[in-house]
Amino acid sequence: MVLHRDIYWLGKQWAVTGYGIQAIDKKLEMKFDLDASRIWENGLAESMSAERWFNIEDFTEALNVARRRARETPTIFQGPLSDEK
Repeated sequence: MVLHRDIYWLGKQWAVTGYGIQAIDKKLEMKFDLDASRIWENGLAESMSAERWFNIEDFTEALNVARRRARETPTIFQGPLSDEK
């Protein structure tokens, strides 16, 4: 239950990592983490907007960073190691 070892951007609630977009709070138990294959889906923020803790500005920035990095260097995203998610 740790962030992927490669961290490319760190916000208040979200991080862009080699996995994709991950919630920083370990209490969320990776329930809201998005692997890189999902960053192009529509409605990602809307699906989480009912959560009291959710900061849409931070998530939107994470999504923008992840999408930009995916376009520039698609190989940065990779699966987790055995002790990572």
